[in-house]
Amino acid sequence: MDPAHVNVSGDVVLAVFLVGMAASFRFADPGSPTSRPLAMFLFLLGATMLANVPIDLGVVDPSSRFWPALFSIAEGAIMVSAFEWVLRVGRTSAASGNPRAWTLLLRAAQAAALLYVLAGVGLPEARRTVWHASVSLQSIAEPMFYPFSVPFVMALALAGTGTLLVSRAAIDAAEHIRLTALVLAAPFFALGIVLPDTLRAVLMSVGAVVFLAGAVRYHVLQGQRGQFLGRFLSPELAQLVREKGLASTLRLSRIELTVVACDLRGFTTFTESATPQQVLELLREYYDMAGEVISGHGGSINGFAGDGVLALVGAPLPQTDHAARAVEIALVLRERTTALAAARHTGLGVGIGVATGLVTVGAIGGKARLEYAAVGPTVNLASRLCMRAQHGQILVAERTIELLGDTWTSRLGATETVALKGFSRPANVQTLVR
Repeated sequence: MDPAHVNVSGDVVLAVFLVGMAASFRFADPGSPTSRPLAMFLFLLGATMLANVPIDLGVVDPSSRFWPALFSIAEGAIMVSAFEWVLRVGRTSAASGNPRAWTLLLRAAQAAALLYVLAGVGLPEARRTVWHASVSLQSIAEPMFYPFSVPFVMALALAGTGTLLVSRAAIDAAEHIRLTALVLAAPFFALGIVLPDTLRAVLMSVGAVVFLAGAVRYHVLQGQRGQFLGRFLSPELAQLVREKGLASTLRLSRIELTVVACDLRGFTTFTESATPQQVLELLREYYDMAGEVISGHGGSINGFAGDGVLALVGAPLPQTDHAARAVEIALVLRERTTALAAARHTGLGVGIGVATGLVTVGAIGGKARLEYAAVGPTVNLASRLCMRAQHGQILVAERTIELLGDTWTSRLGATETVALKGFSRPANVQTLVR
């Protein structure tokens, strides 16, 4: 078979494969800022392979100035988009390592890639005859070899060092798999650019298959994560985790938010007379309802404990109106829980506490298990108010009332000063009426 047709077949198949991978990241993961430059990298790689087809078939004259300049621009864009992806992966880290160091390295690598482009545009004939030919002692001896080789090698060296720093940071787990796969595939892609055309498709195909293995694993992890996040977090928060990475979203921070604590009344008595199946069915329906209400108002479930639910409004997804959202959650929870208890003829009630204040939030735990948690007096205050609340009562702390403003004045009862266990000073609270 004519070697030219072999090259064409290999280029076309590989190009379609790469463009397909680009589409999978662009459309299956549309909100991810990391997938966009990665999709661009794969698309440009595939498009460059297709651009070789008319040359291999002899349809166009490869000696013209146009083609060497075009390929220089395409290869530079491939490098720039790949380095941009690594940079954005680094932004998913939980601030471990030195972000400034890898940012400078990757930006410098992009600058070197642009120098490579300028060399190709300015010296198209040298690019075609010296750089794009098989690398040999003869080509290395040519002075025109170095305007291309120096920025190309610099770009790869700087990007490689930056990628190593990023990979050692606490980046998102799914992104780490994809990054590792690209590091393993990168030598094959790079050799496919500089070695003869007869080896191009083979080398790049090996690189593409290596990267595909990591890409498949990435999509599997993202799917599993999406199922988990969809059950416990609001859609907005789940999207934030997908865009910024789990580590970045869950890093420790101290912010003001509002906590909602909800607890069933008469649950212990109910469990004494009900069957285990009835108890589990009630809890399952109660948890599903609470999750739907909380996520529907932009909150996140911080934890389930028996018949109790603890929700955060204002973290991890920031909410400027977290106090108003929290009391709305409390009202709907009271209504829906009361209706649930009545439908099952259980005689159960519900008490709710709402408190606002500074809280430390983030991933807390040991090496084997991490949970998103909130720590601080505000969490304890909401829990204490929940314990004190009678059936159908919603007790709201003073700071929450301050943030609500005049809009909710008509819905609040008289101020009470109550002593709460664990607090040295009495708390001023008001009841949220129907």
